[in-house]
Amino acid sequence: MDYFLQYVNVLRLDERVSTGLKFIIWPFIFGLILSFFIIFYKRRVIGAFVRAIRNAGAVDETTAKTLSELGQEYNTSATNALKKSASLRRMITICQAQAASEGQEPNSDALEIDENTRFYIDKDAETRARIQYGDKEESLWPIIIGSVALILFGLFVFFILLPL
Repeated sequence: MDYFLQYVNVLRLDERVSTGLKFIIWPFIFGLILSFFIIFYKRRVIGAFVRAIRNAGAVDETTAKTLSELGQEYNTSATNALKKSASLRRMITICQAQAASEGQEPNSDALEIDENTRFYIDKDAETRARIQYGDKEESLWPIIIGSVALILFGLFVFFILLPL
């Protein structure tokens, strides 16, 4: 620990290094805050879709629900994420009339979600869905508190640890 503090002290004496470090810290902090909000958005939007399926009791092909039955017909972000994400497709099973009549599983290249597409979460994937997306809508307060804490940390580093 003493070696680290001596190294920081040496860097503080070289003005070019401390100025460079100061301006590296802010993009790092803002990148973390941006990632918080991206993760929050995905959990909130996709989580609303997953929770709607779970709350509707869609656990097999006979109880599968359409987007309108789930109240998610305008949640295009979730349906686009479902088209792109293989892990989300492992959690949410898609029933399509055309694929079922041909006896094949829908793949990501030809996946078309329309008003007749039905969705369900199998009993095996329900625990994973509950853990990943929770039982209720995400709160914004942890993101705000975390962002303020990161900004305060940046100010502390900028003005206290690495002063000009």
